[in-house]
Amino acid sequence: MNNTKIFFAFLLFFCSMGNYTNAQNNNYQYQYEVITMDSTYDHNADLTMETYMKHLKQEKDKKMDQVIGKSKEVLTSFSPLSPLSNLLVDMLFEWGNNYLLSKKMGQADLALLNFGGIRAALPQGNITVGDIYQISPFDNTIAIVFVKGSELKKMFDSFTEKRNAALANVQTIYRTGRLLSYTLGGAPLDLDKIYILVTINFIALGGDDFLSQVNFESVNYLDITLRDLFIEEFKKKTADGIEIERVMDDRVIIRSTP
Repeated sequence: MNNTKIFFAFLLFFCSMGNYTNAQNNNYQYQYEVITMDSTYDHNADLTMETYMKHLKQEKDKKMDQVIGKSKEVLTSFSPLSPLSNLLVDMLFEWGNNYLLSKKMGQADLALLNFGGIRAALPQGNITVGDIYQISPFDNTIAIVFVKGSELKKMFDSFTEKRNAALANVQTIYRTGRLLSYTLGGAPLDLDKIYILVTINFIALGGDDFLSQVNFESVNYLDITLRDLFIEEFKKKTADGIEIERVMDDRVIIRSTP
């Protein structure tokens, strides 16, 4: 659209508003003209801007269409247990372990993601960067949380069969909708132990209320987005010749009412 015409259209609008205000205050007569802002103004398009926008789109498509992996089937996410949520939270846990080991900070005890943050399914066949942007569209970054067992217990106590999170290295057992028991790495929760939880800044800052009442020993917020982490992890698996497939196990067990 011609910038000059846009400017005069807005000028006319503000002048009309001024006339309207005067008419309100002084009982003046006023006149106005409706100008339709449509494609009729596009015949004098700014070719420099049009060329630049086409270039940006080409660069965006080139990045988004980059194939970073392959999946044997469509993977979807749903609570309390699903193939895609398991895959993604396990990727976060594995990445967190490697990061902690590289910094000589120990090992992660668990990883946690919210189901609401997984916004699309993983398609069958080629996995592109654009697919990961659809699955993880938010700019959430990684958070390493150090938390005492007695505080972490508050999170588990808030879980129900319908309100919970995607977890790695944790098994939860539900019955009649309530959390019956849970273990971390196959062991009961130690109330005095300092656990290392790998999650995202949204959750660490109280998002979805999982940790809003939990007091941390400390937390490290990293300048690494969850989306970029997933992209790199898919690339690594592809480099290792690994094709993505369904991950279903007994990390969540629903027991029938006795």
